Amino acid sequence: MKNRIMFIIAGMLLTTAAWAKPPATPSLYISPDGPRVHFYWDEVPGADNYTFFVSSLVDGALLGEFDMGNTNRISVTLPAGNGYYISVRAENADGPSPYSVPHRLVVSAESSTPSLEQVIQNYAGNVIYNTYRDLADRAKELSAAVDKLRLEQNDDHLAAAQKHWVTTRRPWEQSEAFLFGPVDTAGLDPAMDSWPVNSTDLQNVLDSDTALNVETVSAFNDDLKGFHVLEFLLYGVDGNKTSTDFTERELMYLGAVASVLANDTQSLAQAWSPNDGNFLAEFAQAGVGSAIYTSQSAALQEMVNGLIGIAGELASVKLEEPQRIGDATLVESQFSFNSRADFMDNVRGIRNVYTGNYLLFEGPGINALVKSVDPDLDETINNQIEAAIAAIDAIPQPFAESLLTAEVQEAINAVNALLVTLSNRLSAIAQ
Repeated sequence: MKNRIMFIIAGMLLTTAAWAKPPATPSLYISPDGPRVHFYWDEVPGADNYTFFVSSLVDGALLGEFDMGNTNRISVTLPAGNGYYISVRAENADGPSPYSVPHRLVVSAESSTPSLEQVIQNYAGNVIYNTYRDLADRAKELSAAVDKLRLEQNDDHLAAAQKHWVTTRRPWEQSEAFLFGPVDTAGLDPAMDSWPVNSTDLQNVLDSDTALNVETVSAFNDDLKGFHVLEFLLYGVDGNKTSTDFTERELMYLGAVASVLANDTQSLAQAWSPNDGNFLAEFAQAGVGSAIYTSQSAALQEMVNGLIGIAGELASVKLEEPQRIGDATLVESQFSFNSRADFMDNVRGIRNVYTGNYLLFEGPGINALVKSVDPDLDETINNQIEAAIAAIDAIPQPFAESLLTAEVQEAINAVNALLVTLSNRLSAIAQ
C-alpha cells in the first residue's frame, strides 16, 4: 500500500502524454496565516474540474483527494506543527493534467500578524480578482436576461432583467474601493459607470437611424453606455417602466449596451487574470519584481488610497452634493431606487479591503496589521464601517426624495468620520 502511495506522490512530478488534449498543469499558490491556510491555483483554459491532493510530509501517505469542481481556491484550518505535500491537477473530458509540483507545507502556530506580503497577495487575488470575476459573471447573466426580454417582452422578463441589473451593481460598487490599475488605465470605470445620464443625447440616439449594435455602442461617449444607460432603459425616468413601454429602438439599444457592459467587465477580469493580463502578479509581487510597485509599502499605500478615495467620493459627491445643491437628478441610481444599496456597497467594499475578505473567501487583511500595532484604531475603523452602513440604511426610501432629511446628514457625518480616520490615522501607518 505504501509503495502505491509513494508512486502516486512521485507521479506528481511527472508529465504524461497519455491523453490527447488534457488541460495544462495549474500553478499552485499557498498563503499561510498560522493554522489557517489559503490555497489557490490558476484557472486553466479548457479545464472543467480540479482535484486537490494532500499527502503526509512524514511518509508520503495520501491523506486526501478532493474533487473541487470548477473552484480554484480553498481555505482550511490545519493542525499546527503538521507537515504536508500539496498538489493540484486540472481535468476535462480528455483526461487530467499532470500534477503540479508538490508544495511542502509545515503549518505554523496561530500568529496575530501576517506578513505584509501575505496581505498584499490576498488583497490582489482574494479581494480584487474575485470581485472582478464575480462582476463579469453577473454582467454576463444580465446580458442574457436582457436578450430574453428583447425576444419576448413580458413583465416577468423585465423584472428578471431589472433584478440582474441590481445584482450586477453589487460587486461593481464594492470594487470602487480599488479604482486603480486596468480599470483606470483602460478607461473602464467611466465606460461602465458614468453618471448622470445624458438624457438629451440618449434620446437623440434613439431618434436617429444610427445602427445600435455592439460595435457602434462600444464607440459611443461614456455617458451613452454602461450601467446607467441600462438602468434608464430598463426602469424609465420614474422607475415604473412596463414591458409594453419599450420601442424597437430601445430594445436594440438595451441589448447592445448590455453586451458592451458584459464585454467590459470580462476585459477587466481578464486584465487581472493570471492566465491573461496578470495585473494580479504585478501587484502581488510588489517589491519583488513588480515594475509598478517597487516596494511593498507602495502597494499598501495604494490599498489605503483606494479606501480614502471611495470614502471621500461617497461623502462629498454621492451623498452631500445632491443635498447641498438640492438637485435630485444628481442622485446615482435614482431610476432603479437602488441609490441606498449602491452607497452601502461602497462601504462594504472598504470593509472587504480592510478585512481581506470577499463573500466566502477569507484571508489576511490590513486589519491584522493595524491590530498588531494599534488595537484601538482597528476597533475604531471596524465600528465606523458598520456605523456608516447602518446610517445609510436608515435613510428613508427613495433616497432622491429624502435629500433634506436628518438621516442623510447623519449618513454624511458617519462616512466623513470614517474618512477622517482612514486619511489621518490609517494612512500614517501605511507610510
